[in-house]
Amino acid sequence: MKKRNLIITTLLVVVAATVAFVSCKKENQDALLNNTESVMTFTVPQIDDMNAYLKGFKQRMRATKDGETLTLDEAAWHLSCLANFDFCRINVEYDDFQFDTIDMQVNTTNGVMLMNDLCKAYEQMCEKIQQFKDGFNHLDQNLYFIKVSINAEGNAKIALMTSYIINSKDLYTHQWYFSDVYEAAAACDEYFSSDSIYIWNGLGATTLEDILNLYDHHENIPSVPGGSIIVYFTPTRDHTFNYTNTYDPYGSGFYYINESRVFAKRYYSNNNSIPYYEFSTWEMCYLLDSYLGLGYDYIDDHLYANESPINWNVIPKYFKNINQNTPFYNYAYIYHDLHVEYGRFNGFEPPVSCE
Repeated sequence: MKKRNLIITTLLVVVAATVAFVSCKKENQDALLNNTESVMTFTVPQIDDMNAYLKGFKQRMRATKDGETLTLDEAAWHLSCLANFDFCRINVEYDDFQFDTIDMQVNTTNGVMLMNDLCKAYEQMCEKIQQFKDGFNHLDQNLYFIKVSINAEGNAKIALMTSYIINSKDLYTHQWYFSDVYEAAAACDEYFSSDSIYIWNGLGATTLEDILNLYDHHENIPSVPGGSIIVYFTPTRDHTFNYTNTYDPYGSGFYYINESRVFAKRYYSNNNSIPYYEFSTWEMCYLLDSYLGLGYDYIDDHLYANESPINWNVIPKYFKNINQNTPFYNYAYIYHDLHVEYGRFNGFEPPVSCE
């Protein structure tokens, strides 16, 4: 950990014990809470013992053979209730949420669903939700609420709301670049906003890149007391950091064997869509601290006199591992490459001009 000189314009603040609700991907949140694709056209039954009803319905669904049908809204309601019964827990500690959507295709017949097709949809839904749970990457993460909608073409959406604990205390038990938790918190407060949506391959990457290129850019420039000097760079080397060559022994929450200091996530995937991931402000602060530390520590570990980072590039990347024989092991990887170009300071005193 190194101490870097930085003029901070904001007051030093401590990390809050309770973290504010993070901005969410709006379409996912709307799909969960205000879904307009499937307006209920049946009356939700008044059920005194929901636990007994769902257990009985599950048995009836699996045993039916008489061609019983349900409207699509009725089928979606029952799938939602069964999913919440089987997977969700709300009486747990949490201080933040995330929203996600899983797509699946179900069988419909003339705008209704046969009970045996509902059973197949239920089994498919359970498999997809379990795969989603297997990819949990937050502390004490739990499924909080699930809502299913089905349209006439059989396109079903499983909207998931998961709760988790932001481990902000542990996040700042060690600083890679900042001198202490107060300096780290001050930088976060200055540069990141809870009102912004920091997508991993959008504003999250561009914001980090902008700040890295502006941060401490003149710290080590030599000066001549009482005079002036012209300073310029000559290139020396460059290096790329990613999840395969960095790790955090204190824990980062990002993917890889020892948890990477560079952003990376792995998802089960059965299609070619690029996974959506939104950074919390605390994750943005961690990445800023980690990326700065990686860039400057590389100089100290590979000594070269009068050297400094010149250009920082945060490059979002996506990789899909496809295995046709065992599709269960199809994974999508999203990650950053942190590419840093270095240069050596050179300086000379300009000649005195004559008038």
